[in-house]
Amino acid sequence: MAKVSAPFLSLDASGTVASTLTASKWKGRNYMRLRIIPSNPSTSFQIAVRLILGDIAKAARAVLTSFSDPESEGSQFFQDARDMAPSGQSWISWMQKYASDLVTKTTTQWALLDGTEQGYFTTEAGLLGLTDYTPTLGGEPQVGLLAGQQLMALGFFGKDYLENAICAAAVGDASPSGAEVTALAEYVNESTAA
Repeated sequence: MAKVSAPFLSLDASGTVASTLTASKWKGRNYMRLRIIPSNPSTSFQIAVRLILGDIAKAARAVLTSFSDPESEGSQFFQDARDMAPSGQSWISWMQKYASDLVTKTTTQWALLDGTEQGYFTTEAGLLGLTDYTPTLGGEPQVGLLAGQQLMALGFFGKDYLENAICAAAVGDASPSGAEVTALAEYVNESTAA
């Protein structure tokens, strides 16, 4: 990339000329490049991946991190995920690595629960501020995870990858109790600060 000192005979330039040449700044330096229009094929596979990543990102909003905790501690879920994440990887990117598996397990298990058991997850998810995820792609509504399913996905991550007993009790059982789901919500969202 060529370094430019006065693009287009001016001290500063940005934008595109004749749909061919783009002038911009990078780290305070002016530069010029050919205009490139990124492709977005929107294949069914790409759409499915976007939906799954969206589901996990929406669920992760319930996790009390050290940045959002007034005590700067975060929840036990956050601390466990942060500490167990592979070197060089954030806890959320580690969780996203298993997103497809988490969504599949969640939707399968959710279908096996009765209305009362689904209600436990939905109620606790609502208390955590989770809402149903119904994205639109190309103007068409898509099917995402419900609020209760998002909490369940966090539970599966905790059970399978953090090896947490609270999560295993809430999602590993074919018939979870309200107390087990409440304990999961507390594990995900309550500060460990005393």
